[in-house]
Amino acid sequence: MRDNGVRERIRKMQVLDIFLGVSLGISLCFLVGNALNQGEYFKKLVMDSTFLFSDFFYHIAGSSDTSIMYSYGDPYSFPPFCYLMYILLWSLNPYKDSESILNWQNYRQYDNMLVVFVMYNIICIILLLYCMKQYIQKTGFKQDVLFPLALVVSYPFMCTSIQRGNVCLLVAILFTLAWLWMDDASKVKQEIGLLLFACCAGFKLYPAIFGLVFIKKKQWKKAGRLAVYGITTVFAPFLVIGGGTGLKALYKTLTGFATYIDPSRANTVCGMAKWLGMKLNMPEAAAETFGISINYIFFFGMIFMFFLAKRKWQEALFLTAILVHFIPSNYEYTSVYYLLVLLLFLKENAGCLYDKKLGQRMYLIGHGIGFALLFSADFLMIYYRYGLISGMFTVMYLMIAVNIINVFWNVIRNYKNKQNII
Repeated sequence: MRDNGVRERIRKMQVLDIFLGVSLGISLCFLVGNALNQGEYFKKLVMDSTFLFSDFFYHIAGSSDTSIMYSYGDPYSFPPFCYLMYILLWSLNPYKDSESILNWQNYRQYDNMLVVFVMYNIICIILLLYCMKQYIQKTGFKQDVLFPLALVVSYPFMCTSIQRGNVCLLVAILFTLAWLWMDDASKVKQEIGLLLFACCAGFKLYPAIFGLVFIKKKQWKKAGRLAVYGITTVFAPFLVIGGGTGLKALYKTLTGFATYIDPSRANTVCGMAKWLGMKLNMPEAAAETFGISINYIFFFGMIFMFFLAKRKWQEALFLTAILVHFIPSNYEYTSVYYLLVLLLFLKENAGCLYDKKLGQRMYLIGHGIGFALLFSADFLMIYYRYGLISGMFTVMYLMIAVNIINVFWNVIRNYKNKQNII
């Protein structure tokens, strides 16, 4: 009887079960191993504590004096729409440093400002839970507790985006909701989806690339409305924050980010390419040119694959790859953008693995494991030959490569099928 019960559970196994088994298994081993190694795993897996919550409090600090904020350059690299949120958060516990808004640590330590940060993150997690519920509508302990737990303790969440306090966590949740609602039966949700995409552009600019979705669908009216919403969201707030001077300063800051490629940043394609060029004994200038060239090949290649892909989760994968890996100044916390890809993958591939053909079953199991390696406290990558970050992002690059092959294979197969019919 017990054997029959085990067989039945195996027959009913879904890709979510593979994901949870591997993800939570790795995270549990991390917890035990970290205790046995006196916290060494945690120290190596989580980003440098020197900049704990810095990406949140830098912008809180800047919000205390927006008249001069953009003149400081690099720390204040978001459009003014984003600072409307930070101004509101700063106003809950207002403080202005007597020396400089660059003293972000003083803002972090002031009075109850850490309470504001905690509440901000609680709101983000509430939104995350709502977002997950929209994609995974089945209820139960597995969906309601284990799945959120696996995400929250993972590298993209606990170890990077929450550790830094970067707004990319909120942006990831918003455009994940927007992607779902853009095709909803409700016209109201469709419009809210457009507004959420525009808000994401107002926070980080480059999520504007999701406008390609409406161009691919030839939904020209929606694309036009999104363009209007996006332009308004990005530029209108300059009327009250920064003005023309702030706009020029922000443009200078953003273009400056793209002028240097760091070969140690394995999370970016240009960084990996420059590193490879230097390994091949190229002069640094040549390696830099090589990195830039490969980066733009990657950019246009991902757009081409997006238009070629038929599955929504693969479309999201190729566009998200641009968000995470193309910008030279990106850090590891942008890996949280893969939340959209994970949820779409699970939504579109629900159902028993046993009912799938062997090839498809192996494809889904492989991706379930791949996503679990990303969305877990993956201490195993500490032992990767080229380091933790290289290991984590190599998983992502491999998944992108596998799906490029998969999309081309499906295109060729469909073409042959049409030829046979003719």
